[in-house]
Amino acid sequence: MQRKASRGFTLVELMVVIAIIGLLASVLATSVVSKMKKAGHDLDKKVLQDLYNALQMKVSTDEKTRVKLIRGPVADKKGREFWEACFKNKIFDADMLPKMVSKSGQDIEMDRRSLDEPEMFILDPLGCSWTAPQGNECMLVMTARGKARRVVICSNERNWINHEDEVLTVWSDGEVAEYVSLEELTGWGYEISKEQWDQPGAELFGKTKPFDGVFD
Repeated sequence: MQRKASRGFTLVELMVVIAIIGLLASVLATSVVSKMKKAGHDLDKKVLQDLYNALQMKVSTDEKTRVKLIRGPVADKKGREFWEACFKNKIFDADMLPKMVSKSGQDIEMDRRSLDEPEMFILDPLGCSWTAPQGNECMLVMTARGKARRVVICSNERNWINHEDEVLTVWSDGEVAEYVSLEELTGWGYEISKEQWDQPGAELFGKTKPFDGVFD
């Protein structure tokens, strides 16, 4: 007897196969995106921690740095201009330039060769992802404790929503960088409205506790 000719997929079977492939692809994509977000979350935390540690070490161990901050060329600088002044006045060297940029945002790391002539250096706004204290208040902000605790560095307004509802911060009484949400801050007794939270540059930085010591 002749064998029956083999038949192909029916339309229904083909649609089932396509649906299964689509489901597997979506599960894989969700897993990959989740891992990428987690990696960016952790990397930004390390970057800010390294930046804060470098600043803290300079302030606590280098008398020349303290003079520059208190009454020198960095004294009246704040926000992006504070970081720029730190590079121009050799508080930081070129190795710290990568730490100025959040890896989860759209900012772009500046070329280290831009610091070949430090006195001519200009820190591009898109090369800075963080807020900063004012120079002559830096040590005061960094040492605030108890009810006076304040944020020393956090994501600037452009990078505020890099991690959805959490913002990366370093606190004056904290040892490590950490993420905080509006819900957490409210639970800790800070009076911050949703409108203020959504407009940090205009409503929080330099004005509202605990962000009253940092500037964009």
